[in-house]
Amino acid sequence: MDYITLNNGLKMPLLGFGTMNIFDEEECTKILKEAYEEGYRLFDCAQIYGNEQIVGSALRKAGIPRDEIFLTTKVWFTNFEGEEVRKSLLESMRKLQTDYFDLVFIHWPYGNTYHAYRELEKMYEEGFIKSIGISNYQESQYLDLVHFNKIIPVVNQIKVTLRCQRKQMLEVMNEKGTVLQGYQVFGKEETLPIYEDDKVKSIALKYNKTTRQIAMKYLVQNRISVITRPMEKQYMKDNLNLFDFQLNEEEMSYLSSFDLLEYNTKSSQDYQRTKSMLENM
Repeated sequence: MDYITLNNGLKMPLLGFGTMNIFDEEECTKILKEAYEEGYRLFDCAQIYGNEQIVGSALRKAGIPRDEIFLTTKVWFTNFEGEEVRKSLLESMRKLQTDYFDLVFIHWPYGNTYHAYRELEKMYEEGFIKSIGISNYQESQYLDLVHFNKIIPVVNQIKVTLRCQRKQMLEVMNEKGTVLQGYQVFGKEETLPIYEDDKVKSIALKYNKTTRQIAMKYLVQNRISVITRPMEKQYMKDNLNLFDFQLNEEEMSYLSSFDLLEYNTKSSQDYQRTKSMLENM
């Protein structure tokens, strides 16, 4: 496993295992045990997934030491008001059988995000959480949050694919030291032609990898953290088997060319205008 150093000095595994849609405790125990044995050390959870208690029990039954993993969760936006931030997060701790989180996200930039983020800042100072992140924030929303809060988010988790590479977002966040973390990185219908592209196939053949491994390698070589949820052992192995080769400059450039602006989620805010306003305040 490769690690990336966050802006608060904490080291985070570059690759993580997602727990969404795993609801059977026996199955969850088997999968998380296999993932841990294969080398996964980051386990990504969320309140809205509705399975924190199942994941917590599975981690315990699988015998996975808490101090050897990087455990995250996300506060759902309906819990952003009043005492609900703290109350819901303490409940998440109970369900996941932990007394701290390595990283807690604000899940979607909706509702009273300022209050929610400041409550997380308090819990950070109290030691309940080791770092604060955000999820699904566009560039202007990110800049706004950074400007009006004390702690800069360590991670922004958002959908990233070869068709939606978030290049501007990566540039903006690099300036502040926030890591881009991608989910759904293999995409759906929009990315399928990439995996059948002759040149991508030849790159994969050159390194004895699959075309999806090449896609993941492009992201991690750009220091983008990646969350996947491989349910079968072979896919677990494949998604971790990225660190024994390096794509060259020409290959990286070719993979970069698949980025299409129309696949990027549009924000209701104009990035350049927001950035200019904040810089002149």
